[in-house]
Amino acid sequence: MTLRLKAYVALTAAVATALLATHVSGAVEQRWPHILAWLVICLVSETMWSKSISGDATWSLAATAGLSSVALWGPEAGMWISGLSTIVADLFVQHKPAVRAAFNGSQIVITSWLSALVFAALGGRAALPIASGPATLDRALSTSLVMPFAAMIVVYFGLNRAMVSLAVAWSSGTESPRSWWRVLREDWLYMAKLEVDAASFLLVPLMVISFTAVGYPGVLLFYAPLFMLFQSDRRFNELQRAHEENVRMATMAVKGEIAASIGHDLNNALVGITGPAQLILRALGRKNYDDLERHTNKILEQSKVVAEFAKGLSDYTRKEVHVEPMDLNGLLMTTIEFIKGDKRFRAVEWEIELDPALPEFKADVGQIQSVFLNLFVNAADAMGTQQSRRAIQVRTRLDSPGGSARVDIADSGPGIRPEHLPRMFEFMFTTKPKGHGFGLSNSQRAIANHGGQISVQSVPGEGAHFTILLPVRGRGPLS
Repeated sequence: MTLRLKAYVALTAAVATALLATHVSGAVEQRWPHILAWLVICLVSETMWSKSISGDATWSLAATAGLSSVALWGPEAGMWISGLSTIVADLFVQHKPAVRAAFNGSQIVITSWLSALVFAALGGRAALPIASGPATLDRALSTSLVMPFAAMIVVYFGLNRAMVSLAVAWSSGTESPRSWWRVLREDWLYMAKLEVDAASFLLVPLMVISFTAVGYPGVLLFYAPLFMLFQSDRRFNELQRAHEENVRMATMAVKGEIAASIGHDLNNALVGITGPAQLILRALGRKNYDDLERHTNKILEQSKVVAEFAKGLSDYTRKEVHVEPMDLNGLLMTTIEFIKGDKRFRAVEWEIELDPALPEFKADVGQIQSVFLNLFVNAADAMGTQQSRRAIQVRTRLDSPGGSARVDIADSGPGIRPEHLPRMFEFMFTTKPKGHGFGLSNSQRAIANHGGQISVQSVPGEGAHFTILLPVRGRGPLS
């Protein structure tokens, strides 16, 4: 706690103590049963609290009850009710440190007293039919309460938020200091918080009218549903936070498994490098150069494996999409012509049916082409050297005008085993003996980056069928 913060808290407490000391007799002697009753109402309201976004401050619907008591019972009784209820709630409901409870209670005393003075000065107290029993508010006088209520709320909101924000700003650590204005803006002056504040403040005149018309039963009927709704909302938020924590823990567990798997694969690859390297060193020591070329080639082969592994990891985490005009049919044909000469595609029959109605749209050509390459290579590897017909079907069509471009890629291979089908796009899942499991997961990420979808269907013995849907306007249509 800095010196200036200590001085600020002490000054606030001194001013509040002086106000309470000079008004104690009148406040207690005037309708003390009502003071006790509204202390209970305010304490119940103080249980309806939540933390601000930064976590350094709290807000509650206690302002509704506090301002209502200020309007009904005047500056003296009002500041006693608000101040005492705040201190008790901070200590025993929110379990705040004594220093914070003392400061909060002190600043509430000051803001309540000034707000009540403004309300009374503008004729608010005179217009209210405050008596020992219920009374009817004269409609002719009701319009005269608009300005007093509005002014009281503005004074309370401005002074309370300013004083609390200054304390929070001066209590922030040196590692992440926040200015007074930044605290005010981040903790109080954002739309969601302003909407909550407006709702709680607009309830004040309604609560006052309920009390003046029906008495304490009116307060109960008016406030009880709000209390139940607020408690329900708090329970929902707690469940939501618990759910998010469970998801975070599950995500961390998955990341741990992935890290362990990556470490295992990298270690295997490094063994394939360090082993030949040690053999080279021994051979050099014996001046035996016969096997140098063979050992060096092994090192190069394993280096390529590590490089491919690193590229797969990099592609999986890539989110940037560099869009450019793309002719989907043209890209497919270019990709097919590019790979036809590879030995694994020899004797593969291509069945191509492209929809000429596909428009040119914007996409990351490199990412989309890598998806096609991966699917074609997977199809060829799946068919292997089977003696039956080896064929890859490629079809495109426009699902609906201005909708999605659909690409179907199917092969005549053995298909996918049913137990493997749900895991085909899982990161690092592979059915290939020397595969890394990056291909389909990277393909799914690339399609998702474009706002599209990729799915797979397969019947054992009848090949695999991949379907890609790319929104024509997903990355901005060409003008």
